Amino acid sequence: MIEEETKTMSDTRFIYIADVYCPWCFGFAPIMQRLAAEHPEFPVRVIGGNLISRPMTLEEIIEQQPDIVEFWHGVEKTTGRSLAGAIRTVEQKEPIRLYSPGADELLAVLRHLAPGHELEQLIMLEEMVYTAGRDLFTPEARSEMARRWNIPVADFEKALEQPEALNATERNLETASELMGEITSYPSVLLVRGNKVDAVSRGYVHYETVASRLDWAMRDLGLEPQEESHMCSWRGGCTVGRHQKAS
Repeated sequence: MIEEETKTMSDTRFIYIADVYCPWCFGFAPIMQRLAAEHPEFPVRVIGGNLISRPMTLEEIIEQQPDIVEFWHGVEKTTGRSLAGAIRTVEQKEPIRLYSPGADELLAVLRHLAPGHELEQLIMLEEMVYTAGRDLFTPEARSEMARRWNIPVADFEKALEQPEALNATERNLETASELMGEITSYPSVLLVRGNKVDAVSRGYVHYETVASRLDWAMRDLGLEPQEESHMCSWRGGCTVGRHQKAS
């Protein structure tokens, strides 16, 4: 459970639940960056997802979802962000491994060794997947991550071998499950004030919608479920979000 806190503005923060492999999360990244820039008084806590809960290869994904490139083109059209790297890997049949908890461990280590940049670190991994079409688990990719945040590569690799990274990932997945409830929606943006949690975005929505919901949440107005939006899967749209109650 979220710890009991005094409900003051200084306690307010965003919790951003996003999966590295979720294309809607990749498309939402500029919106989350804008929210964070417009509200620097609210720290952003990033919690990774569990979209691909067991290790899989891109080839296995394609076998299950043969029209995935067509779906990605739809994501590009909706979000305005290019998924060219991921599309290229499919077209050229490049070998890539995907595993959400493994990506979450990378994020946990980056957050530990280079604190204060967790949103940027998440976006870095998303861009490695969707812009560059990279396998996050190669030694070359891990070295690139470490150097990006001025972390000695040896320290990065050592931290990945420690149980703390796995333990942090498991705790975060439990927290994400608790916060999202029965409906798993990536990306989700939560406004947390003490033990009060408002979901200002569940699933991909455009900036104006999120900003409007955030404004109402900050005014302590009630929120209720919104109509279905884009699912959080590789193929489909995220389901339930929240919006202002009708007066």
